Amino acid sequence: MAFIEKALPIENLNPVAMGEGNAKKPIYQMHKWWARRLGSVFRMITLSAFSSDEESAQGVWKKFCGGANLSGKTVLDPFMGGGTTVVEALRLGCRVIGVDVNPVAWFVTKKQIEPVDIEALDTCFEHLEQTAGEFIKSYYKTQCPRGHEAEVMYFFWVKVAQCHSCGAVLRLFSNYELSRRSHVNVSICPRCLQIVETVGYNQKTKCPECHMIFDPRKGISGRGIFRCTECGAQGKILDAVARKGRALDVQLHGLEGYCTDCGRFFKRVDEDDLRLYEKARHEFIHRRQSLLIPHQAIPIEGRSDPRPVNHGYFYFWQFFNERQLLCLSTLLEEILKLPDPNIKELMLIAFSDCLDANNMFCKYEVEWHKISLFFGLHAYHPIERPTENNVWGTRYGRCTFVKCFEKVRRAKGLPRGHTND
Repeated sequence: MAFIEKALPIENLNPVAMGEGNAKKPIYQMHKWWARRLGSVFRMITLSAFSSDEESAQGVWKKFCGGANLSGKTVLDPFMGGGTTVVEALRLGCRVIGVDVNPVAWFVTKKQIEPVDIEALDTCFEHLEQTAGEFIKSYYKTQCPRGHEAEVMYFFWVKVAQCHSCGAVLRLFSNYELSRRSHVNVSICPRCLQIVETVGYNQKTKCPECHMIFDPRKGISGRGIFRCTECGAQGKILDAVARKGRALDVQLHGLEGYCTDCGRFFKRVDEDDLRLYEKARHEFIHRRQSLLIPHQAIPIEGRSDPRPVNHGYFYFWQFFNERQLLCLSTLLEEILKLPDPNIKELMLIAFSDCLDANNMFCKYEVEWHKISLFFGLHAYHPIERPTENNVWGTRYGRCTFVKCFEKVRRAKGLPRGHTND
C-alpha cells in the first residue's frame, strides 16, 4: 500500500503551500489557466504515491525537503489541464505522460517544460520590438498636459445608444469615475468629457470648463437599463442593440498616459488622439483582407448564456476595435516569421496571454488603477465602458505583450538585465 492511502504530512505542507499560493511560481504564470493547483501539493501527492505506507510522515517530509529522486517511475495524467502534475513529477525525476483534450492545455504545458536558449529568446524579442513593436508604439502616442511627448497606457471608451423616445444619443456611463484615491478623485464631466480632479469624493463635483455640477458615482446606466438625460425616458440596452441590429457604437473620450518627465496622468482625448485612431482605422480597412484576424462565428449551440450574441457580437473579431486588430495582427505576423520553431511557440504563448487584456471587454479598475482581464469571469460580459490597453506596453500597465513576454522570460530564466552572480 502507498503512503498516500494512509496519510499526508499536512501540517508540514500547509505553510509551504500558503507561501506558494501568495507568490506563485513563474512557470505557472506563463499563460492563463483556470483553477491551477499548487505545485508543492502535487509534488507531495506524487512523492506519497511512490512511498511505502511503512514510512513515517516525517520520513516522507524529509524526502520532500531533500529533493527526492523518483527516476524510473512513470506518471500518467490523462486530464493534465495546466500541467501541474507534469511539471512537478518531472522535478522529481519521473517519466511523465500528460494528455488533455483541450489544445490550449496541451500547448501551454508543452511550452512550460521545453528548454530554450535564453540569449536566442532575447534576440528574437529585440527583433520583434524593432519591427512590430515600433509600429504598434506609434499608435499609442500622445502629449501630456504639459506638452511633452508621452505614451498611452489606456484609452477609455464608452458605448452610446439612442433614446427610443426622443432620439437623443446617450453615452452609457454607469458612473463618471476614473480614479479613487484617499487624497484625490478623478472623474469625467458628463457634458464636455473634461477630466476633473477633486480632493476625495464630492457628490457635487463642478466641471471647471463647462461648470456642470454632477455626482461622479451616479451615471445614467446600470443593470441593463439606461435613462435619457433629455426626456427622462428609460430604455433597455438590449432593446437598443436589437434596434441597431449589431453591437452598440463606442466613443473614445479619455486616456491614461505615462510621461518620463511628469509620470502617469489622465487626459481628455484631443484632436491629435482622435486623428491617430482614424489613421489606424483607415490602415486597418486598407489591409483588412491580408490581416490575421479571427473570422470564426461565435458558437451559439449548447450555450445557456446568450451573451455576447444578444449584445450584437456575432464574430470573434468584433471583440476588438480596429486599432487592436491592426496592431495584434502585425505582431502575430512578425512572430510567425521567426525561424526557430521553439522560440516562435514561446512568443505565441506571450501573444495569446496578452489577448486577455487587449480587447474591448475589459474595464478600468478605478480603485486599483489598472485594466481588468477578459477571463477574470467565466463568461462573455459586454460592458458599457471598455478600456483599450497598449498592445505593446509602456513602463506601467497590465498584460501588455512586453509584460507577457517577461512572464515567459521569468519562467525560462532570469529577467532580462539580470545575471547569475
